[in-house]
Amino acid sequence: MQIKWGLAIMAGSLALASCGGGSSSVATSGTSNTLLATTVDTTGALSTAQLDSLLATRYPDPQAQVLVGTPVCGVQVVKFTYATVGGEGEATNASGALMVPTGAAPQCTGPRPIVLYAHGTADQRAEDLSAITNTANPAYGTSTRIALVFAAQGYIVIAPNYAGYDISSLPYAPYLNGSQQSRDVIDGLTAGRQMLGLLNASVSDDGKLYVTGYSQGGYVSMATLAALDSQGRPATAGAPMSGPYALLATSDEIFLGHPDFGGTVFLPMVVNSYAHLKQGSINPSQFFSAQYANAVSLFPGDVSAQAAMQQGLIPSTALFQSSPTGYSNLDALAPGAPLGSSGFDPSKYLISTAFREAYVNDVDANPDGAAPSNGSAPDFSTTAATLPASPQLLLRQDLKANDLRNYTPSMPLMMCGGLNDPEVYWEQGAAAMTAMLNSKAPSDPNLRYATLDLDISGGTTGTFTTHGLTNAQNATMQAVATQAQQAFTSYQTGVTTQLGTTIGLELYHTNERVFCTAAARTFFAQF
Repeated sequence: MQIKWGLAIMAGSLALASCGGGSSSVATSGTSNTLLATTVDTTGALSTAQLDSLLATRYPDPQAQVLVGTPVCGVQVVKFTYATVGGEGEATNASGALMVPTGAAPQCTGPRPIVLYAHGTADQRAEDLSAITNTANPAYGTSTRIALVFAAQGYIVIAPNYAGYDISSLPYAPYLNGSQQSRDVIDGLTAGRQMLGLLNASVSDDGKLYVTGYSQGGYVSMATLAALDSQGRPATAGAPMSGPYALLATSDEIFLGHPDFGGTVFLPMVVNSYAHLKQGSINPSQFFSAQYANAVSLFPGDVSAQAAMQQGLIPSTALFQSSPTGYSNLDALAPGAPLGSSGFDPSKYLISTAFREAYVNDVDANPDGAAPSNGSAPDFSTTAATLPASPQLLLRQDLKANDLRNYTPSMPLMMCGGLNDPEVYWEQGAAAMTAMLNSKAPSDPNLRYATLDLDISGGTTGTFTTHGLTNAQNATMQAVATQAQQAFTSYQTGVTTQLGTTIGLELYHTNERVFCTAAARTFFAQF
């Protein structure tokens, strides 16, 4: 989910934007024409030499540099705007980045594949993936990473900023709303392809489409793959990374006493998003303690998560009240990893204790197999954990509606993450999704998937499992998996040794990104 720690309706405006760009009609979401302006707005152009320097600056670790690879192409970045919808289906707009390879090398010219990239959680509205040369932009790290890993190696990249960010007029972000976010990203893909056709570029779309994203973007990319499948136009391959695919189980795990790093930002964003649904919208007033009643409207905004914590607008880590009196069902739920007691406070806590009690009562009555109600780890060794049939709490109903475990991909799929990720839990992410796919494999001969756990620390061997790939594909992926596991674990160990265990945990989720992204590129190259 990728927070940096330490760290009148739109019809009139859509028409104006469309006419201003010279378009012959008003662009609308879900059509073959979502581009709002046809003016080419180049926001940055980097040569191979500049990208090489950027590689050394962004990733000083030699093993990471090897995985990313020496830039082969330069990159031109163009900003585009597109028509899409909000969480309630209302018309709105959004922006995105089109990254085009440049240069004379063979992989930088002619027909090239497209990577559709979904970004992770952004706490500031200013998030703009096209601002590749602006180090102050909150999207700078993501923008440069996908430029180095994909565009500099000959892939065309389309990266939507999402509704609710940058120039979008939507006053909230439809965060982890699978139907809206997948439609948003597909609208961005349509507009990005239209913008590509307007450029006098040496590259063109070769018809191959790869879909990936990290953290929130891992969830969004999986939802987008499902939406494309449902439309009968599947992607060539997908690589969701470190996403909360088992969304209901992820939330259950947190409420059962295992708060995550970043939870005091993520939960307000979920509540604000699910207060704006086509159906089943929740009422935010019941969720938060009186001290933090305004937390729901903070993100994305002009204030960063770190600044909000420093100003006392949200607690830094405490989601729940410690040792509450009169709530017997909560007494047995001891604080658990990764935050332990840091996720609790007697007075400065985010979530209403009465609401937490109601939530846990519903978990007890309607448990999710991927988050056992006694707080233990789920056992996926023999069967896939199933979702509860009929949760009664409205929030849990909304989370179940957006849970992705029932999706069966038609294209090759790779998931990547880390076993000890303290922000997006492995067990309620890649492990739960893999267990579901494993249960379907005997009856579905077309399934092709791989799962990569980067973490081989503490004597563990890590995980790289595949199903349905060819021997050659398996050999290639096993080699890069081993390389990525060794590189990530070595780097993470160094960070923890230098900065301490707490900071190491805070940075774990961020540190995974480049290693998973490089592995995703290798996976795409197999198809």
